[in-house]
Amino acid sequence: MAHPLADKVAIITGASSGIGRAAAFSLAKHGVKLALFARTESALAEVAERSKRHGAPDTGKFVCDVRSEKSVGQAMAATLKQFERIDILINSAGLSLNGDVDGYSLSDWQTVLETNLTGTFLTCRAVLPAMKKQGGGQIINISSGAGRDGIKSMSAYCASKFGVIGFTESLGHEVRDQNIRVSVLLPGSVATNFSRIARRKERTGEHSSVGATAAVDIGYSMTPEEVATVIVSMLEQPPQAWMSEVVLRPLNLELRRTRTKA
Repeated sequence: MAHPLADKVAIITGASSGIGRAAAFSLAKHGVKLALFARTESALAEVAERSKRHGAPDTGKFVCDVRSEKSVGQAMAATLKQFERIDILINSAGLSLNGDVDGYSLSDWQTVLETNLTGTFLTCRAVLPAMKKQGGGQIINISSGAGRDGIKSMSAYCASKFGVIGFTESLGHEVRDQNIRVSVLLPGSVATNFSRIARRKERTGEHSSVGATAAVDIGYSMTPEEVATVIVSMLEQPPQAWMSEVVLRPLNLELRRTRTKA
């Protein structure tokens, strides 16, 4: 028996790494057709090839900067040309440039807000006409635990992720009567390259973002694959169910084992 997601078309932003990459592989295993969005073509090609090996019946790779209205529009048009419909949108593209507000640059603030919040707005807005025309669809916007609780030296990131939650809640109410479910996922610490760096260097004033080499130990965290499993579960909701918000926290396995022995 075919999986209920088989042959659906899913757009994944930030598909070249982290949660987006893991989501692509998980959906591929269920026979989902994938439209992969990211800024780096070479990384997209590798994810597309691996997704096919995992079982995706068709893949499309589209270089897209979610901060750009033009780039998003072109990628959406290319997706519709190849697949003729869009059933799922997963907004996973994101970054953080960290530092104290005193001295934080306007350009860094704009980069974080434009990527994490404006990018989510642009992709959602662009996909809605197709979903309305075909009679439904599902959107999952990735926020963060930092979208509920402020974190020192991460004001831009927290502001953007708080914004993603509010935007998702509002949009969800706008389109629920058109059979479009809009959900927000708030993962806690996830062991991606992104979560282990993105730290302003104290001495130079420089910052690290996705792809940097320095690492910061963040302790126990979930894997991108664990988060991707939850994304699949959210997409498997019954027709009349609307899982509007999911908060996902890491379980401290070492603490659990210690208590069990005691």
